[in-house]
Amino acid sequence: MPVQLMLVYITVCLALTIWLCLRWKRRKLYAAAATMDGPPCLPFLGHAYLIFGKRTGEYIIQVFDRYAPKYKSPIAIWMGPKLIVAFKDNPDYFQTVMNSPHLLNKMDQYNFFRAENGLLTAPENVWKTERKLLNRSFSPLMLSSFVDKFNEKDFTLVENLRKFVGKGEVNVQIYIAKCTIDALFGKFCLDKRWRKNLSITCLSTGNAFGKDLNTQGHDGADEYLRCLDTFLSLVFKRVLHVERYLEGIYRLTTDYQIETNCVNIIRNMSLDLMKEVKENSKDSRSVTEQEAAYEGKPALNFADSLSKLAKHNPSLTEDHIKDHIDTMIMAGHDTTATTISNMLLMLAMHPEVQELVYQEVMCVCPDSSSPVTTEEANSLVYTEMVCKETMRLFPVAPVIGRKCVADVKLDDKHTIPAGCCVALGIYQIHRDPSIWGLEADKFNPDHFLPERVAERHPYAYLPFSGGPRNCIGIRYAWLSMKIMIAHLVRNYRFKTSLKMEDLVLKFAIVLRITNGCLLTIEDR
Repeated sequence: MPVQLMLVYITVCLALTIWLCLRWKRRKLYAAAATMDGPPCLPFLGHAYLIFGKRTGEYIIQVFDRYAPKYKSPIAIWMGPKLIVAFKDNPDYFQTVMNSPHLLNKMDQYNFFRAENGLLTAPENVWKTERKLLNRSFSPLMLSSFVDKFNEKDFTLVENLRKFVGKGEVNVQIYIAKCTIDALFGKFCLDKRWRKNLSITCLSTGNAFGKDLNTQGHDGADEYLRCLDTFLSLVFKRVLHVERYLEGIYRLTTDYQIETNCVNIIRNMSLDLMKEVKENSKDSRSVTEQEAAYEGKPALNFADSLSKLAKHNPSLTEDHIKDHIDTMIMAGHDTTATTISNMLLMLAMHPEVQELVYQEVMCVCPDSSSPVTTEEANSLVYTEMVCKETMRLFPVAPVIGRKCVADVKLDDKHTIPAGCCVALGIYQIHRDPSIWGLEADKFNPDHFLPERVAERHPYAYLPFSGGPRNCIGIRYAWLSMKIMIAHLVRNYRFKTSLKMEDLVLKFAIVLRITNGCLLTIEDR
């Protein structure tokens, strides 16, 4: 036999042996996948062929819309050698997954956020410890202390939009984003009644960690907001390009250079705030003394909670604190701003709904010169229904990914095998006709009438995820959004030329409406 033919024979045998060994080692994955639904699978490539050539946020939505109705959960998806078990219907499955102790870790791709120790991405052991303390930052009493800041920034937003009255359509997204980030930093601040005893010197406006961003008063935040949007788009792009998962290869790309520049701009803000956290951690008073200084109310806002963590946990490094700040800045304002922009667009498209929201606001808090109190915001029942319906159709987190560390039984037929990943399609279950009716894609706040909510599975609606690892800022989001909407609708009437069928959606980690929030603004 010629030497060349012998080498080919040996190579083929070696490759076949390796493939058989891998196949045997991963036999549980293949056995579990064989019981599941899914599109045709190609050797070696798996289902990666479905996104070849068009790996964009808009195209991924099209792929989901095309294939999701054809298959039932659980769906086996092979991205090369990696098994992903996907869910897009059956709330019972969602409940099992989200509450399983074996599915609390996030998929490895979440590390692309470069905030490995933040609550969004932290491994289970880190997340459990730190989530427990940070929960105090979002207690009902703590939220009440944020309301004045919400109102202050919303009054500024109302005035900033006045120049567009009667001037035709304008994209108000940037103004909403600036307002939400101002309010977010305002909530971090230490109360003026006792911060003077600390080593922090806050500005008179009482903003975050002594740093008044005042992003609505100038254009300095525009670069930050653009960098954040670019960064999230690049993270999503990397998720779709398996060849870029290795850091060494990704560093050779132009995208890495752009991402690095964006990360540096985003983190400069976090680094400044971290200095204030370190100063705060020098305070020697106990939590009890702080609570007494705050008239018995919990004084542990987010800054305080991080300080307490740093003081009592030597393992909490500066990187941990920085990652928490990065996560709260990115997740806390972007998701809220996106939802409010989407909600305003829905109100403009559905004037009859906007009128009902206006009537409710004018009944509860009619004086446009007065702040909206916590009690008044809690009374805006129909407004909250509209907000929930907006988040049903446009969930800011359309897909959630987890890692399975031990077998999880779904039912008598299906088991999620250890070693695979799980993808939960929030976007899909929110539009499932078997749950929401034949007109599931239409905007209808009546989906959240109390009697309908009572009849529906609690895991059919998951705008803030579910189970123990749900979003820490749920109550913050509802309160801040309702207060801002109240300010806006009692001052302005909104119209738009856009229709529901005109909207183009894209995945960029956060679900976006690419049309923007194009509104015509009229005085009330």
